[in-house]
Amino acid sequence: MITKYEQVKKDFLSGRLKGCRDYFESHNYPVEAGYCYMVLDNFAKAKEQFEKAKSADIRGHWGLILLQMQEEKIAIPPTYFEIRNFLEADLDIFITYCKGDIVQQILKYADYMSFYNLECYKFIGRALWAHNIMEPAMFFLNKAKDKLYNDPELHYLLAYIHYGNKDLVNCKREIETCLNILPKYAPAVMLGQKINMF
Repeated sequence: MITKYEQVKKDFLSGRLKGCRDYFESHNYPVEAGYCYMVLDNFAKAKEQFEKAKSADIRGHWGLILLQMQEEKIAIPPTYFEIRNFLEADLDIFITYCKGDIVQQILKYADYMSFYNLECYKFIGRALWAHNIMEPAMFFLNKAKDKLYNDPELHYLLAYIHYGNKDLVNCKREIETCLNILPKYAPAVMLGQKINMF
């Protein structure tokens, strides 16, 4: 049976904010409350919540970094694992809530974050791709490809975007590259079958 916390978190992640902030704050979930305050554009209250959590929860530390990106004053660097574990999920949250201003500020720091985790471009591209924001997704996935050429998922994602654009020449090229790196990569095989490549 799903707990009340799990239900409220599910509601928040689905874009249903009503009641979430009050529940998280009154039940001592400061990180979750901090995200609610960010969505509500109350960065001062978000900072209070993340400060409460930062010593016990790595996501509190990451939340403070997100706020520093909004202020364009990075004082504490992110870690490899913070970027790997939270960047894509957080972009998903802010895109879901149509917080383009927050997303744009995070994307300004893509090159900075790549210093700590080269995969950040892929995480950004994948988050944009998941929300059908294809042109910027393509931009970041190509940046990722420049850094991590031997990542089969990157080539598959690019192939999928080319497929959606009806650009079968580039779609096939990316599928071939993907399968040269990892011959049985199932999503690429299935996409290749869909376009009668094999």
